[in-house]
Amino acid sequence: MIEDKALPRARLFVELLHAGGSMKACIKSLCSALVVFAVFLGMAVCASAKEVVLYSSNQPDMLDAISQDFESKTGIKLTVVRMGTGEAMKRIEAEKANPLCDVFWSGDVAVLDNAKANFASYKSPEAASLPASFVEKDHKWTAANMHLMVIMANTQLVPAADLPKSWKDLLDPKWKDKVVMANPLKSGSAYAQVYGLYKLYGWDGLTKLINNVKILDSSSLVYKGTAEGEFALGITMEYAAHRYVAGGAKNVRVIYPADGVIAAPEGTAIIAGCKHPEEAKALVNYLLSQPVVDSIFQKYFRRPARPDAVAVEGMPSLKELNMLKDFDPAEANALEKALLSKWKKLVLQKQ
Repeated sequence: MIEDKALPRARLFVELLHAGGSMKACIKSLCSALVVFAVFLGMAVCASAKEVVLYSSNQPDMLDAISQDFESKTGIKLTVVRMGTGEAMKRIEAEKANPLCDVFWSGDVAVLDNAKANFASYKSPEAASLPASFVEKDHKWTAANMHLMVIMANTQLVPAADLPKSWKDLLDPKWKDKVVMANPLKSGSAYAQVYGLYKLYGWDGLTKLINNVKILDSSSLVYKGTAEGEFALGITMEYAAHRYVAGGAKNVRVIYPADGVIAAPEGTAIIAGCKHPEEAKALVNYLLSQPVVDSIFQKYFRRPARPDAVAVEGMPSLKELNMLKDFDPAEANALEKALLSKWKKLVLQKQ
């Protein structure tokens, strides 16, 4: 197509020179040929260049694997920018007049719900198997995975016979200063823990917990410190604790509380007004698909939001666990400011 229209005009330029044509006419002919060539070349490039930009707080090795697999399966280039969920929400808000990313994956859905004005509605066919509470009512976000909140124990510090079996056990004064958790004012997963325990035991339970726990600045300090023997017990995420078990750590035990395992979903969303909307839909469908979530569960121990996920050896199925039925992401979001405000006051009073 380019050759048929542009090259004859270039040949005309040469012929005009040989025929004694004016330089002005020759230049005009050449410019016309170059314009046609550029237009058709641009059309050809645009037709073949498919890309999508992702902001994500997930771990780098997992993002690298996802990027390569998605591109190989779809032919769409995936550019990943890694940052924390809070930072991503700020950037998406700042860029809303000219979005620089197309999809966000994966952050606590309470955080996503607060930012949903910046997301486009998209009802992915892959979301059909999800619980209703795992999909925003207007399809502004969809849960991709969920964190089960567990008790992580170091058996070198706590004999097997003394290990707690429930959240309620952690409220016993005998565990004072032996339990650690992340700061819910800074950590979405820690807030999910606070909300879940509030649903179970109210402010009486949370007050007893505050009296017992040491509060650390980040989630990583909890599971690393517990595994390394700095702390006896840590309230943390299943995937983070299980990595040590899978890695052969004999001193680490993962306890699924008998009085209700807290499941906090994390989600993905398409950015409103994004530059690559069709590619964004393809990426969301891919991230929610069963083969992908099963692979992530198998390799990185991040439990899928899909109830039809394939089991991973050494990790219990949801059917084997007593799940906290009252965990409601929408209510957790609505109560967040009030819960955290009172939590902060109680922590300050303790000090």
